[in-house]
Parts: sequence; C-alpha cells; structure tokens
Amino acid sequence: MKDLFQFFKSKQFRIHFTISLLVGALVLWISFKSLDVYTHHGETIVVPDFANVKIAELDAFIADKTLKYQVIDSVFDAKVAPGVVIKQDPEKNSSVKQNRTVYLTVSAKLPPLVKMPNVVDASMRQALAMIESYGLKVGKRNYRADPCVNCVLAQYMKGIKIAPGTMIPKGSVIDLTLGRGQEGEKINIPCLIGSLYKEAIEEIAESGFSEGSVKCNDCKTDADRENAKVIRQDPPCSSENMLNPGSGIDLYLSKKSKITAADTASIYDEE
Repeated sequence: MKDLFQFFKSKQFRIHFTISLLVGALVLWISFKSLDVYTHHGETIVVPDFANVKIAELDAFIADKTLKYQVIDSVFDAKVAPGVVIKQDPEKNSSVKQNRTVYLTVSAKLPPLVKMPNVVDASMRQALAMIESYGLKVGKRNYRADPCVNCVLAQYMKGIKIAPGTMIPKGSVIDLTLGRGQEGEKINIPCLIGSLYKEAIEEIAESGFSEGSVKCNDCKTDADRENAKVIRQDPPCSSENMLNPGSGIDLYLSKKSKITAADTASIYDEE
C-alpha cells in the first residue's frame, strides 16, 4: 500500500497521467468532429415546394437537390389534376439536413368506389342527405304522377337505373324520379326571400319543385353566387299561390347584405 502511494506521488505517474488526459481529450475531439462531418451538423437546406409536381417529373425535380422523396399515400380530389403532389412533409420552406426524405401525398387518378345507397321510397330530404353522406351528388330531378308527393320513385346514373349496393365512383351524379301527386294536385310554394342561394335550391328540392332560371346581376364568380341571397322569386309565395309538384321556381339574387324593396325593383326590372 505504501509503495502504491509512493507511485502516485512519483514524477513518472504524473507524466503518464497527463499524457492519458491529453490523448483522451484528443480522441474525443476527433470523434465529435467526425460525427459533425458525417451528420452535416449545422448544415441545412430549404425544402422546395413540391405542390402540383407530376409523379413522372419528381426525379428530375430533385436531381439538383440533396433531398430524397417517398410517395406514401394517394387521395382523390376532383378539383385537382390526377397524378400530382398535393401534400408534403416536411412543409415547403422548412429547414432540414441534407439527404432528408420528403414524404409526399399525390392525387389519385381514379376516385374510390362507394356503394350506391337505396333511396327509393325515401322523401326528397332523406334522399339528399343519404346521397351526400355517401360522397355522391344529386343531379336531375324528374317528376311523374304518383300519390306519394316528393317521394323517390327511382334512382338513375347516366340514364340507367342503378341498383342499391352497386359499386360506383365517389362523386358520381345520381338522377332521381320523384312523385308529384295525382294529376292536377298542387302544393304550396316555399318562401325563399332572404335565403342564401344554396339554402334556397335545397328548399326548392325538398318542397317538391325544381330550380328555374337564376339571375344575379352583381355576381361575377360562382363563389359570389353561392354567397348571394334571394331578393325575389317567381312565382312568389303566398297562402293562395300553389303550383304542381315539379314546377320551376325562378330566383333573383344579390350580394348586397341589406336589400330594400326599392333595391329589388331597381336591380331587376319587371320582365
């Protein structure tokens, strides 16, 4: 034990200990420097915008960029061209390290298939809700004499009767044949003044009528029309005014938030 303490106090031990510390520090410094070089520590690049790049052009798009990509999903969107990037992770303008993989979602070329629901014998209101819940759209509404007013009598796609359970592309347009009561039967006209355009056409359909002409003098885009309100309808609603089911109702719209009777008369002259 005494010899051990003497060794620790010796000059030789101090020299070896100092050399060991220096060598250890040097090894650690070299290791961290090597790791920084390997991982490109502190070096970042900006992620480009992949939006609307076609799948076939992705390789060329990143050829001059130190990035990788991987397509992980496809989603159908009728408003977007098929086969293009619609989502990316990380987002554009993000700072990432070189050789980072960017995960992409692209637009599918074909819509997914859904089952055609059975809306026969349902009311128009029920049919609208059911068809839309399946990702489908309601198209033309035709009427024929039937005791059940505004009940769905048949469902069609592209002019052909379609059976419930048939697999069809999501977003397909479904035409309906509805009952309009017995010949000569009439029903009350809904009051639509003040309603948004979308609300008005839904009310028209649910009441058993069809959409007539639509005019909006101060609407420049489809979005303007969607947000415009009904300021006049023809024929007007009243307790004494009734029409045959399936008859058309004309709508006059305006974007103005407040409409007076004078405004209505000036915006649309009597025709």
